[in-house]
Amino acid sequence: MKREERLAFISDLIEKEEVKTQDDLVESFTEAGVTVTQATISRDIKSLALVKIPSQTGGYCYALPQKAVQATTDYASDDFLADMVFQAKIKDEMISITAKPGTTAVIKRELVARFDAKELFSILNDDDSLLVIASSKASAKKIYQALND
Repeated sequence: MKREERLAFISDLIEKEEVKTQDDLVESFTEAGVTVTQATISRDIKSLALVKIPSQTGGYCYALPQKAVQATTDYASDDFLADMVFQAKIKDEMISITAKPGTTAVIKRELVARFDAKELFSILNDDDSLLVIASSKASAKKIYQALND
């Protein structure tokens, strides 16, 4: 199966079912008669820019980026952030956040939705951490409080 076909297969699958792990994706390909490796799936996930969102059955599942925006709206609450964030530390205008792997894109969108451009300077994120740079120390404290309440 060519790369474009795999990407379409993954996109269709995660639209129809809750896919929680890369192993679930490998298994779905196997059931469809296609052999793929976990490494291939990992590259495909990066190509599609998949994110993890809260699952209706508990835990987290893969979603296309536009679905993550809707999930943020659907689940937006302090419990939503508290469930994803392991630790937040503040220093001056910066907040370092450690989160569940695969959830930082959703957290970033939620923070951007909650705080305006006057309070947020920038947010850098990878798979399991974010660096929030606030516009001021007062804004940083406000954001930090939202993460810890």
